[in-house]
Amino acid sequence: MSLTIEDIEKIIPCKIYGRKEYKINKIVTDSRNQVDSTDCLFIAIKGKYNDGIKYIEEEYKKGVRSFIINENIDYHKFADACFIKVENSITALQQLAAYKRNLYNIPIIGITGSNGKTIVKEWLSWILNEKFNLTKNPKSYNSQIGVPLSVWHLNNFSELGIFEAGISQPDEMKNLEKIIRPTIGILTNIGTAHQANFSTIEQKIKEKLLLFQNSETLIYNCDDELINLGEKKLSGEKKIITWSKKNTGIVNITKIVKKENKTQISFIYKGKENKYEIPFIDNGSIENSISCICAIIALNLEFSADIIERFGTLPSVKMRLEVLEGIYNSILISDIYNSDFNSIEIALDYLNQKKVNRETVVILSDFLQHNTENTYENVKSLIEAKKIVHFIGIGEKLFLNKEIFAKNHSFYRTTEEFLKNIDYHNFHNKIVLIKGARDFKFEEITKKLQAKNNESTIEIDLSMLKQNLDYFKSRLNPNTKIIAMVKAFGYGNGHFEISNLLQHNNIDYLAVAIVDEGVELRDKGISLPIMVMNPAIHYLRTMIEYKLEPEIYSIALLTELMKELEISGIKNFQIHLKIDTGMHRLGISEKDVENFCNILKSTDLIKITSIFSHLVGSDDKKLDYFTQEQVSKFNKIYFQIVEKIGYKPDRHVLNSAGIIRFPEYDYEMVRLGIGLYGLMPEITDKIFQISTFVSIISQIHEIEIGETVSYSRSGKILRNSTIATIPVGYADGLDRRLGNGNWYFVVNGQKAKTIGNICMDMTMIDITDIQAKEGDEVIIFGKENSICKMAETLGTIPYEIITGISLRIKRVYSEE
Repeated sequence: MSLTIEDIEKIIPCKIYGRKEYKINKIVTDSRNQVDSTDCLFIAIKGKYNDGIKYIEEEYKKGVRSFIINENIDYHKFADACFIKVENSITALQQLAAYKRNLYNIPIIGITGSNGKTIVKEWLSWILNEKFNLTKNPKSYNSQIGVPLSVWHLNNFSELGIFEAGISQPDEMKNLEKIIRPTIGILTNIGTAHQANFSTIEQKIKEKLLLFQNSETLIYNCDDELINLGEKKLSGEKKIITWSKKNTGIVNITKIVKKENKTQISFIYKGKENKYEIPFIDNGSIENSISCICAIIALNLEFSADIIERFGTLPSVKMRLEVLEGIYNSILISDIYNSDFNSIEIALDYLNQKKVNRETVVILSDFLQHNTENTYENVKSLIEAKKIVHFIGIGEKLFLNKEIFAKNHSFYRTTEEFLKNIDYHNFHNKIVLIKGARDFKFEEITKKLQAKNNESTIEIDLSMLKQNLDYFKSRLNPNTKIIAMVKAFGYGNGHFEISNLLQHNNIDYLAVAIVDEGVELRDKGISLPIMVMNPAIHYLRTMIEYKLEPEIYSIALLTELMKELEISGIKNFQIHLKIDTGMHRLGISEKDVENFCNILKSTDLIKITSIFSHLVGSDDKKLDYFTQEQVSKFNKIYFQIVEKIGYKPDRHVLNSAGIIRFPEYDYEMVRLGIGLYGLMPEITDKIFQISTFVSIISQIHEIEIGETVSYSRSGKILRNSTIATIPVGYADGLDRRLGNGNWYFVVNGQKAKTIGNICMDMTMIDITDIQAKEGDEVIIFGKENSICKMAETLGTIPYEIITGISLRIKRVYSEE
């Protein structure tokens, strides 16, 4: 749905400067998120640390022509632009989103609470994404800016919206209610998180409940008396769906059975008992799953087998808890941003879930919010109930209350005092929860207890990957399906994290190289169809068990698969038929087609989902003639097969380069690989590298003229020089040919060439004339010194660079 400037003028109070002919489809508040500028509206928001006005000129140079601003600028510098002057940019964003929300008469689920908002939203999406075309917040976009940006994504294909809303002070929720206007409301729970700006818990409950002022249905735990009282003050008739462990709700929990790594939950609704299973045992996950059950009731859905099955494969949602390797074979669970009492039990459950045979240690700070006379009595009871072996309390209040705790526990007035008296041997083979308010600087404790891991990382920007995906989607017929290639550890970037993102973005298919890759994705909760490009005969039974779809490239492989299917009693098993049209690597040759079709016609064990071939040189203009020959040959064989089998499987021949260079051949499916990861600048400048290889300076040496650096005295010092050692070498995937000045790292924004031979675990660079110190960040490849430039230097291809990075280098993921 496009908005004209005239539409916007009617929706929000504003004054227009400049041209009015532009149509708006996208809203951008962060220039880094921009995909395509032709129909973007850039909203310049002034934040605490930045001001969007500063980026007007930059965005204009990129091609953006429509802007919302809240202060005057020199309009004459932007002759063909349109500026929409408003009183408040955030208010304008919210008004636009509210207008768009009111265009859609679909169910909208609004979620708020102190904990669990994001998990409930993500789990509902997981459970319902096969039944509805969903629109939801990305991750935890639940703020005054995040919510309108999320709601703006509603479109004519949306059948259900799921949006979470977070607040940190009074008078915020009324704004979010106008934007979300939920028809179904879920209140997860009320705790003391973000309590500082509310005078009482009751005030915060009242504010949270404003989200549901006009909703038709409200879901909450009626065992909480404060929520019960708050709900009664809401205006308007509502359908109330309460849940209870005390048999006082509409949905009553009758049994919770925790096993080793899963929980079975039984409940009664309308006199009928139902049960389901989740792959978690902590109480927070159990309660979040019950909220999801109530949402299914609110949507008038049956507890069908497929929905119950989805509960059994609920994925982990990455939150603030971070699991790290600790000293002396310990494990650390770090939650150093949240000291909300309600979240402690969740964290303790998580600790116990992870402990296996380890003794538990909890390091906890004072509460800075909502202390009562019973607060620390409750902490003591919780520590005892969860059977914590050793408790370490830090803060004046915990120190003053130490007498109520067991004698084997330890107490310190400050973090500094604890660090001065720490005995590291006490943490041998323990599992340690580190949980405290930000003011206590518990990150210093984490640093002391964390094992000395490899300080080099591959940082992967999942938002950029999503932008690359969106670009390729824009190049395709809307009905063309996409197979995303996640083989070779997701092209070196981590196949699970990327597959999970793609799954949440409604990709059609994933493709891996070998069976083990597909099995690992299934074990981690990926439910998308997965194609295996090089299936081994000995693992066909595993493929059947894990619902992996093989590429069939020979009659021998087809015959073996049919034997396994006969044993398993499975019919219409989906396969993908590979045709050799010129690559001469794998595939059915033209002469084998008739024999192959005769076999297929004689059985109902097999169903061809797609027929495809591999282009030899879709990225090379000099080979366009051969691409045309391949496509012609492919179509000839495809229609021969269709005539013989009597139905039309999907076709795909295009890879990333082919999608851009040969759009006329996008057919029913395409395979998106290297382009997804942003590594084809010779084809398009509309996609971006998602990976950055980052390390640090370990040591700096001042080396005099005439000395040498590295093995074989290979690095000659031609002037008095400053040389830095970086803890990355050829064992990490850094090609030795990049040594001796053949590559440069980026240090504090400046180029630093390699000097001498690259060692197994270290590389030296010349940082003479660069202001730097030990511990400073070093970029081995990134935006400026890109993977593609590195490949060009080495006379190879980007695939080899990124897939060659050792797995001992940690992959770290970020997403806007």
